Amino acid sequence: MIAMVGFAMSYGVLPADAGDASGFDPATIDQCVASGEGDCTDAGMQACRDYASKKYTGDDPDFVEKNCLDAAHQAWEARLEETYQALIAQEGEAGDDSQEMLRKTEHAWIAFRDSLCDFAKASAQTRDISGEVAVLECQRDEAARHWTLLNARLVEETGE
Repeated sequence: MIAMVGFAMSYGVLPADAGDASGFDPATIDQCVASGEGDCTDAGMQACRDYASKKYTGDDPDFVEKNCLDAAHQAWEARLEETYQALIAQEGEAGDDSQEMLRKTEHAWIAFRDSLCDFAKASAQTRDISGEVAVLECQRDEAARHWTLLNARLVEETGE
């Protein structure tokens, strides 16, 4: 779904404020990054919360936050995957072992992220805070942080 939205947005098929059913608009991340505002991890979250709180009528007090964190995480993961694939392609052109090292680094990062987010969940639960919210926030934050690192490397190597 996110890939389709990203594809459609890149070709102007969807309006600028289009998002998914969650109310999260992935374009807010693009706009934040393009503006150079700095940390864009939370981009689009308040608009999503506002939208989702008007639509949700259930009794889960964490639904709105989980909904928006999950949608934001998916948007950051899509950006991360795109940047990672660009780096893989670039490293493949170098003709050395750097492509394989990048793959190993990514696998190690995924294990680190999973462990860190498991810790966030356990820590939240000991404080009677929703472990689900903690995991989703951790996943979103780590995807955004890792995208920032990979994107900086891509920009450094391509000069774009």
